[in-house]
Amino acid sequence: MVDNGMGFARSGGWRVVRFAVLTFVLTIVAHAVAYLAHEYSHSMAAWAFGWMKSPFDIDYGSATPGNILLLGDVSDNVEYAPIIASGAGWQASLIALAGPFVGNGVLFFILDAVSRMDAVRSRRGLQSFVYWLCLMCAGNVWSYVPIRALSTHADIALSAQGFGIPVWLQFPFLMAVSGYIAWHFFRKTFPGVCQNVTHGDPARWLLMAVVTACWFFLFFGAGGMSGSYGTIAWIFSVVSCFLLFPLCAVWLWSTCGLADASSTSASG
Repeated sequence: MVDNGMGFARSGGWRVVRFAVLTFVLTIVAHAVAYLAHEYSHSMAAWAFGWMKSPFDIDYGSATPGNILLLGDVSDNVEYAPIIASGAGWQASLIALAGPFVGNGVLFFILDAVSRMDAVRSRRGLQSFVYWLCLMCAGNVWSYVPIRALSTHADIALSAQGFGIPVWLQFPFLMAVSGYIAWHFFRKTFPGVCQNVTHGDPARWLLMAVVTACWFFLFFGAGGMSGSYGTIAWIFSVVSCFLLFPLCAVWLWSTCGLADASSTSASG
């Protein structure tokens, strides 16, 4: 028998498609917000220390499709070399760390608390956006620590240079923060919102689990495989993309027993 699409419609397939399209739009917007929060945290810290005339004077890059969609050419526009050369290396370090750990790390915990508010939970679209913004913040931290933490350039290397220490010396402390953010996100944030956002629907739950794992471990985890970050960053990226990504997707799918419930209903 030829399926004219009625079976797909009856099974709620179009609702899943609409959910997927909405998720796509929300993730792109959330990524832009988190990215700009990261860069503005750098520039605001530099401005506060007197190294920039305006906290909004970041480099927005050119109007290419890739830059418009994912802001790949946007940078903080902070000149770190003169700051370090002036003897104010500690200021350069704080400016470098402000992006991942203030603009993304601190913001993550604020958003996580917001996502649990009744006023937000009662509006699924709003809670969904707050959730994806949480993901982008946590993922941004992951993309720096551990992925590019042991490299010769980027924020974490600049931090070590400013403090006058090797990158490996600050790694355990920064990794403790990044690891806690990742743990909190997957153990607290995701379970705290997914049931409400997906209406408990297994197909939507699966989609949300896969998209979450993809952004966190694949998109944010792949940074070490480009940009000449070195062998260690490359290894971290490979592990994140090809081991942690699939493991995380399966684990999130099995959270709260939805996978078991789905398989049980199918076998029944």
